[in-house]
Amino acid sequence: MIYTSSYKNFITDKYRLVSISKDKGVSFTYEDGSVYSGECYLDLAPKKEFFKKWRTLRNEVSFEESTMFYVKHFYDEVLKNLDPNKVYNDLDGAVLLCYEESYEFCHRHIVASWLNKMINKEVLECIYANDKIIEKERPSYIDEYLNAVMNNKKTN
Repeated sequence: MIYTSSYKNFITDKYRLVSISKDKGVSFTYEDGSVYSGECYLDLAPKKEFFKKWRTLRNEVSFEESTMFYVKHFYDEVLKNLDPNKVYNDLDGAVLLCYEESYEFCHRHIVASWLNKMINKEVLECIYANDKIIEKERPSYIDEYLNAVMNNKKTN
């Protein structure tokens, strides 16, 4: 089983934590002043060029259009080049972390949807609180957008 969360929402040393952020989590500072120093799996990090373009684009177009842009580029430039079985086997038992606290949109949701579509493995979004994992829902449109991209369709 693989889980996903944000650095801020999964603070513990009881689980295997793996950063999927381009900077390997070093920009995240915990309340005690320490920085993330766990494992990294950069194969799942967004590519710098499309990420920069998306950050500008999201202020200029609709949420749907900018999100579809991101999903398309993340799939075409990152996921399409990976073997989902290898990714799952490499990360089985881990919690994949990135910066985005929001449950609305994040590349970790795309990774989870991709693993589910490609190899039928469920990846759960969660937080760690009161010494336990608490599951959270993912945005449902991520599956729709990824399906559209993988099938070369446009969404409305």
